[in-house]
Amino acid sequence: MRGVVTCPEYLAAFAGAEILKAGGNAVDAAIATAFAQGVVGPKLSGIGGNGVMTVFSAAAGCAGSIRFWGTAGSKARPDEFAGELRRDGNERVTVANQANEVGYRSVLVPGFVRGMFQVHVQYGSGRVSWPALIAPAVRLAADGFPVDEYLYSFWRRDTQVEDVVPPWKTLTATPACAAIYTHDGDVYRPGERLVQRDYARTLERLAGTGADDFYEGEIAQEIARDVLSHGGLFTLDDLRRYRSLSGEALRGAYRGYELLSDPPPGSGALLIEILNILERFDLRSLGWNSARYLDLLARAFRHVFADRARYMADPRFIDVPVGMLTSKAYAQEVASGLLSASLRAAESVGGHEGTTHVSVMDEEGNAAAITHTVCDGSGVVVPGLGFMFNNDMQSFDPTPGRRNSIAPGKSPVNGGAPTILLRDGVAVLAIGSPAGPRKVTAIVQTLVNMIDFGMDIEAALAAERIHQECGPIMVERTFPSALARELRDLGHTVRETGYTARVAAVYRDPATGRLTGAVDPRSGKGKAVVE
Repeated sequence: MRGVVTCPEYLAAFAGAEILKAGGNAVDAAIATAFAQGVVGPKLSGIGGNGVMTVFSAAAGCAGSIRFWGTAGSKARPDEFAGELRRDGNERVTVANQANEVGYRSVLVPGFVRGMFQVHVQYGSGRVSWPALIAPAVRLAADGFPVDEYLYSFWRRDTQVEDVVPPWKTLTATPACAAIYTHDGDVYRPGERLVQRDYARTLERLAGTGADDFYEGEIAQEIARDVLSHGGLFTLDDLRRYRSLSGEALRGAYRGYELLSDPPPGSGALLIEILNILERFDLRSLGWNSARYLDLLARAFRHVFADRARYMADPRFIDVPVGMLTSKAYAQEVASGLLSASLRAAESVGGHEGTTHVSVMDEEGNAAAITHTVCDGSGVVVPGLGFMFNNDMQSFDPTPGRRNSIAPGKSPVNGGAPTILLRDGVAVLAIGSPAGPRKVTAIVQTLVNMIDFGMDIEAALAAERIHQECGPIMVERTFPSALARELRDLGHTVRETGYTARVAAVYRDPATGRLTGAVDPRSGKGKAVVE
């Protein structure tokens, strides 16, 4: 077996499998999959988006983190939306007309292309060329693909939430966007073929020129002209100055496993903090998904999301106490009073379904996990280029003077958390998910299901989950009503939800080396195994 690719979009997974068959390693396959995901999952990811990768190189024995998060443009003022703020009865702050969510002012300088090229140079096998990595995505865009039920239901979803833009409205935000993703006044239906010829031509240009064309060449000039002519917030010079960040992965440990994840402003520190707290308890004695166990999880989640609101930011602009947040001593302090404490207030940060993830492991022992996104998609398409830009400006706090407020060159706090687990120096798990902060709690529960409760990877992903930041515990609709009543008796408010993330993971059996891939049943069949 050369390797295993997992992601929520099955056509993209086969793109990665193609690269493994051609002799590529896990990193090569992850890059190809990520490019293909942007084609088959518009409004989830793409070359107008951002992301982060955690990688483990078996030959070098090193773990890296490549952050290609978007940055606010030089024209984005700290008070950019200050005159348009509204507060609801729960003190939730929104921007009038969703200007930070839809249209040109919602777009950050995108990092995806620069990040993927850096990953290719730094961690690729050298056996597969850059054009070959993009070729599967070019074919999918040029030949088209049949829209599936998940993509259609996501596009057509009506949020029924005030101040939250329904996805289908974004798809018609600009004429160029509507021309690609809609016809006869509606989005493409299941089984209809979506062809993206302009996107294919743009990808072919990038295959021939590398990342520089997107940031310094003709593509960059086309982007800058269109963005500035429509009141956007970044310039050609901002594109030219953009650089992805490369460094060591953030490290933690849980019950004999070493964890590798992303540093701030991503959520790796939060993932490690939660696991450090849970490690102080005998989870098996509480019983899997018992009311007492879920009460403990909810309290740990709530505490950590309160820490997120209090401490998290872009560390290039604001000091973030990563060492404290990820320390065992701090976890012990929190755990000692967790069950007796009143429920700590936290700031809800929502859950973006408009993100995706790919996990890959190969026969050489390498592992790669990429979480990337266009957030929810801005609806901005530069005529002739064929791809949608991110709307990640909404991930900033629009109120000036706060840790996560807007500043030129700054990246907002985000979900991230692509994670790799090591056992005795061997990569045994690559895991990640879409869903903003919900991905963190989903990954935690998957890891605990495997490590503490002995579930295999497929059962661990499929098991029912909860999520909590502040306010109600969110439980999936299949949760037993009796269990919900027990949680209410313990003082929690409980609310049903239909979405708690879409995890994709690959597991390596430490004893046999056998690779097994699994994709969340909440998201479909995105798994490809290469024999």
